[in-house]
Amino acid sequence: MLFNSYIFIFGFLPLALALTYLAGRFLQPLAKLTLTLLSLGFYAFWRPVHLPILLFSIVFNYVVGGIIQRAYAAGKERTVRVWMVLGLLVDLSMLGWFKYANFVAENVASLTGVPDPLPHIILPLAISFFTFQKIAYLIDSARGDARPMSFLDFSLFAAFFPQLIAGPIVHYKEVVPQIQARTFGRLISRNLLVGLTIFAIGLFKKTVIADTLASQANPLFEASGAHAFNLASGWMAALLYTFQLYFDFSGYSDMAIGLGRMFGVKLPLNFHSPLRAASVIEYWRRWHMTLQRFIVAYIFQPLSVPLNRYAAEKGLQGWGAFGVAVAVPTFVTFVAVGVWHGAGWTFVAFGVMHAIYICVNEAWREHRKRVRRKLRKQGKTLGEPAAPERVSYHLLTLLGVIYANVMFRSKSVGDAMEVWAGMSGFRGLDLSLPAALGWGVWSALALAFGLVFLAPNTQQIMGRFDPAFNWREWKDAAPAPIRWTWRPDTAGLVFAGVVLIAGVLMVQRGRAIFLYFNF
Repeated sequence: MLFNSYIFIFGFLPLALALTYLAGRFLQPLAKLTLTLLSLGFYAFWRPVHLPILLFSIVFNYVVGGIIQRAYAAGKERTVRVWMVLGLLVDLSMLGWFKYANFVAENVASLTGVPDPLPHIILPLAISFFTFQKIAYLIDSARGDARPMSFLDFSLFAAFFPQLIAGPIVHYKEVVPQIQARTFGRLISRNLLVGLTIFAIGLFKKTVIADTLASQANPLFEASGAHAFNLASGWMAALLYTFQLYFDFSGYSDMAIGLGRMFGVKLPLNFHSPLRAASVIEYWRRWHMTLQRFIVAYIFQPLSVPLNRYAAEKGLQGWGAFGVAVAVPTFVTFVAVGVWHGAGWTFVAFGVMHAIYICVNEAWREHRKRVRRKLRKQGKTLGEPAAPERVSYHLLTLLGVIYANVMFRSKSVGDAMEVWAGMSGFRGLDLSLPAALGWGVWSALALAFGLVFLAPNTQQIMGRFDPAFNWREWKDAAPAPIRWTWRPDTAGLVFAGVVLIAGVLMVQRGRAIFLYFNF
C-alpha cells in the first residue's frame, strides 16, 4: 500500500485516523493497540508472508532490550555487553541473509566457477530501516538512554506505519515519550491540519514532480546499454534522475512527517534542502539525516576514536594522521552506506565516490585551518570566502552529487561509465536528445530547479508550527532566497487545497513506488 495511492489516501488513512481517535476517547491503551494492529496490517498488505519477520524482530528486540536495560540498572556491564552483542549479531545476520546472501553467493560462484546454490531470496520490505531502528534501540539501552516500557508501547514504536517503510530511523527518546504522553490518542485539530498540509506538499512533490521526471529518466537509463550517450542525453539523464530522486525522497519524508503529526507524533527531520549545501559534508548532514547520524554514531565514531588514539601513540602527524584517523574510517563508513542502499557493485562504487568526496572536503578544511593558524601567528585573519568562491563550492558539490547519482541509478558500473562519457564530452558535443521531451517534463524540471534553489522547503514553510521533532536545531540552516510561511488563513488553506488536489489528481498517472522502498 503506497502513500501515493487512492486506497491509502481515501481508504486506509481515514479509517486509521477514525479508529485510533475513536479508541482514544475510551482508553489510551486501546488507541495504541488499534494503531499498532493497523500498522502491522499496513505492512502485511505488501507481502503477508514477510509479516512474521517483522514480528520476530519486534519480540526479539523487546526481550533483549529489556534484559540489557535491567542489567544496566544493576551495574552488570558484562551482561550488558554480552546481550548487546547477541542482539546485534541476530539483527545483522537477519539483514545480511535477506539482503546480501544472493549477492555474495553470485560473486563467489563467478570467481570459483561453482554453481550458485542459493535460490532467489525476496527482500522483505523495509528490513534495512526497521533493523537499523532496532540496532539503535539496543545500543541506546546499553548506554542507559532507553528505559523499560510495555510491550504494547514498544510494538507501536517499532511498527508505527508512517516511518516503518523508509524511515526516518527513529530513536527511543524521539518517539516513545510522545506515545506515552497523556495527550496521545486524543484528537487535536491543529495536529490534523498541520499534518495534512505537510502530507499534501509531500504528495505533490512525489506525484507531480518526481513521477513526471521519472517518466523520461527511466527510459534514458534503461536504454543505457543500447546506445551511446551524447553530451545532451547524458546530462539530461543525470539531471532528470537527480531531481527525481531528490523529490521522491523529499516527498516521502514530508508525507511520513505529516502522517506522524496527524497521529500526534512529531518525527525527526530526514531531509533539509541538501542540494543547497556548499560542501559534501554538509550535503550528507541534510540528506537522509537519520541514516547519516546513525552511521556517524555507530560506525564512524567507533572507528575514528581508536584510530585517532593509534595515530597519537605512533606519533603520526600531518597527512599521515589524517589518513589513519579520517580517511580510513570515512572509506569504511561510506562503503557501508553504499552497500546499505543495495547489494551491488554500483552501490559499492557510489559509496567509494562519496568517501573520496568527503576525504577531499576534509582535507580542504584541514588546509584552511592550517592557513588560519599561520595567519593568526602573523597577526592576520582569514576572511570569509567571497561570493564567487562560495558559488564555486555549491557548484562543485552539486556536480559531484550528480555524477555519483548516475552510478547510484545505473544497472552496472559499465552503464554508469557510458553515461559519464556522454556527460564529459568524450562522445562528442552533440546536443540532440534521443526523444523529444514533452512540455510536462520541461515544466517539472523548471519547477524542480525553482523549488530546490529558490523556494523555502516544507519545514520552513510550516516553521510556525514546529513541524518536526528536531526542527529547532535546523530552523536557521539552508535559508531560501524566497521566504514564505504557511498560516491557516484563506491563502494558506487555498495553498494546501491546491497542492493536495494536484497531488491526488496526478496519482492517476501511475502508482510509482518510492525509490527508497527498494532499500
